[in-house]
Amino acid sequence: MHVSSFSDRLSQQMHAWATRLSLGRTGLSENAPLAWLIAPSPANLGFALRTTFAALLALSLALWMELDSPQWAAMTTWIVAQNSRGQSISKAKWRLIGTCIGAISGIAFLAAFPQEPWLLFPLLALGAGACCAEATFLRNFRSYALVLVAFTCTIIVLSAANQPDNVFMIAVSRTTYITLGIVCESTLAGLFAPRLNTVAHEEIRSRLQDALSGACLSMTGLLLGEKDGLFRSRALMGSIPSLADQVEFSEIELGPHAHVGDHARAVLASISTFLARGLSMHIHMEAAAPLPETFKKSLSDFAQILKTIPDHLKNSDPVEAARQIRADLYHARTNCLQTATDTLILFEQARTHPNSSEELMRDLLESRILATALAKLILELDEALEHFIATQDPSPKDHFRFAQHIEKDPVLALNNGLRAAAAICIGGLIWEVTAWPDGSTLAMFVAVTSTRFSSFENPVLASSGFLRGAVWAAVVSWFLVFLVLPDQASNETLLASLFFPMLVGGLALRAPNSIGTAAAYNNFMPFMIGPANHSRMNEIIWFNTTPAVVLGIALGVWAFRLVLPFDAAAERWRLRRKLVRDLRRLAAQKSTFTPAEWMARSCGRIAQIIHHAGVKPDALTEAYLAGAMGIMTVGLLVLRIQHVLEHHALSPEQTQLLQSVMHSIATLHGHTTQPAETAANALAQLRPAALREPNLSLQMDLTRAVGSLEVMKRELADNVTFLDTTRRFHLPVAA
Repeated sequence: MHVSSFSDRLSQQMHAWATRLSLGRTGLSENAPLAWLIAPSPANLGFALRTTFAALLALSLALWMELDSPQWAAMTTWIVAQNSRGQSISKAKWRLIGTCIGAISGIAFLAAFPQEPWLLFPLLALGAGACCAEATFLRNFRSYALVLVAFTCTIIVLSAANQPDNVFMIAVSRTTYITLGIVCESTLAGLFAPRLNTVAHEEIRSRLQDALSGACLSMTGLLLGEKDGLFRSRALMGSIPSLADQVEFSEIELGPHAHVGDHARAVLASISTFLARGLSMHIHMEAAAPLPETFKKSLSDFAQILKTIPDHLKNSDPVEAARQIRADLYHARTNCLQTATDTLILFEQARTHPNSSEELMRDLLESRILATALAKLILELDEALEHFIATQDPSPKDHFRFAQHIEKDPVLALNNGLRAAAAICIGGLIWEVTAWPDGSTLAMFVAVTSTRFSSFENPVLASSGFLRGAVWAAVVSWFLVFLVLPDQASNETLLASLFFPMLVGGLALRAPNSIGTAAAYNNFMPFMIGPANHSRMNEIIWFNTTPAVVLGIALGVWAFRLVLPFDAAAERWRLRRKLVRDLRRLAAQKSTFTPAEWMARSCGRIAQIIHHAGVKPDALTEAYLAGAMGIMTVGLLVLRIQHVLEHHALSPEQTQLLQSVMHSIATLHGHTTQPAETAANALAQLRPAALREPNLSLQMDLTRAVGSLEVMKRELADNVTFLDTTRRFHLPVAA
């Protein structure tokens, strides 16, 4: 009886546990200490198991092939293992390319400068610095490939420094076990990644749905005057560059000859422009308050549509929902244009009527400007939905391409290159001066660390967990080398002994707060254990090798703090000077930007400001974001005014007024209100001209100029302090 009852309870408990596991519920909060280890999610546990088996498979094959450094095969497996299959494929591809080029470069370097350390190390540092500087101009794992060229070349040169006759075999061996690790990880990841195409489609759809829903919520807040709408729009615009980067990995999973990624990036670009137009309209509505009654109706109808979009996009058929939303937007836009047309008719009647007041005509003009702006805003959202539909229902004859606009920062590239070069010179100098037998290992890991993180904008933050992970790897390797492995007599027991430490590292790699630490732990633990066919690492070897690895990583990390250290305040100031400089060049027509290019650059810089702030943005960060958004808006208005000037339809006096506004922005210097005053003066003279102009075409140009100047005047006045790059930017002190 008791046995039967216990059996039933056990069966029920097992069933409940399996149900919770399948649903991904562990009963423990994800934020609880060590939750990633005690109660991992099924996805995280699967990743850790898969990558552990791949690393052990690579190690066993390397041992079977009698490779001289089999630990590198296991290390490579952990290095290329990423959260998504697309990321793993991309990193594996560029790692293999970088390794091959680095191997060839290493042979060439050592052949050119044998037994010449005082010439070899400076030139090696310069080459690595050049690779790291160029890597700054690239995105994702294309940047990683150049970094691989730098430290693969350095590793081969240092490994063969005492045996230059074997440099070719060392280069071939390194390329072999790197390739072996990539093949093992890719094979097992491919076996456990079914329906890759379907999953990639779902991920793209989910990201775009979230972005569209967030944009609609932000826009609703902006149009209704809610403060949260402004904060949401800033955060969303700052996240768009990283979302566009993630699309590339999903695009890889979808396979070649697909244009889903191009449409997805177009959706994100349209969302950026949609938010920028909404911000401009928000400012214009505040300047035009109280709003005309005819416009309030159109605004209310559009806000109601925006509120329903997030729920509609979550339907089982998002494509059909998006088409229905586009139909609703079409009607809303048609109504806006009809309102603008009706207002134009009333405006013309009032203009020809002798008793019409100027206040009435001004209200009609503002109503038409706002209705037209709202129609353009709706069109931008409609374009985003059109591209969203194309990502979910692609056409077989689709040839759409979306060009990405990536800003190149020469100053950041130079700093990154100098950091890497200085660190490699320090490592080589220590080896040469001390003549430490394991000095080459120290110099090698100085190079690995300094080049790996040199292409990051803030290498101090990026490498913060790297040294900690290396120390953990040293502790675990000591336990294995001194207590566990001496009793092992076969490769099978060696692999069994490594299983649990690697599994723990794999789980930690999926925990958000320990990614950097876990990456270093997984990468370096096999090296510190030093598995081999005919020997085991003894105490003497461990005490020579492991401290060299940890010290090399420590020197590489500290090089970032000593050589051109990253300063968030100084970087923000440099970023502000770049923002103002680009605005001045745009107004002077010394730089050519399309609205899409200007938006891409502005979003990238907004993202930089957010990244510099860390996890807790402060009031100064909010002020910087407001200033950056203001400059972004003014830049778009400058492009709009330049478009009006290109028509050459305005009178010389009117043209001179607009050109004076452009000149005041182009010559902006110091703390001055002249640009805002010039815009206000031009607005005061062009608005009456727009009220009197009988020619409809000229009136349209004047209306565009008036609408632009109303917002520009406000933004230039509000950001006088931010636009002054002759001094540091400080928050105003409360009285």
